[in-house]
Amino acid sequence: MSLRKKVATTVGASALALVGVLGSAGPSSAASNGQQIHFHDSSGAVYAIRIQGPNQNGDVASGCFSTPGRDTWVGGWWWKGEVTVTFYKGSSCSFATYYGETNAWVPASQSGDWTSVYS
Repeated sequence: MSLRKKVATTVGASALALVGVLGSAGPSSAASNGQQIHFHDSSGAVYAIRIQGPNQNGDVASGCFSTPGRDTWVGGWWWKGEVTVTFYKGSSCSFATYYGETNAWVPASQSGDWTSVYS
């Protein structure tokens, strides 16, 4: 292999490695740009919740989550600002099993990764 090809190969491989590092997902922005939700079912009657509100990017996001126990940690979803948490007595977020709702304030930053919401 000629010197020119070796240099070109080395430069190309270095560029690809740099693009891979720059393009990869970085660590989550826990406690600095939104929080995850910890839901505590005070009543013991809630089997699903819908969380709707602004995510870490300011876009409105909504998700339905099963609540198999008194405490559910909704990981992987980041919220900030005012969110609405709707409670359901069934295992899905259907109108037929509506139980109630609450609004909660999720700070953009705090010392931990979780904001608690109670039924």
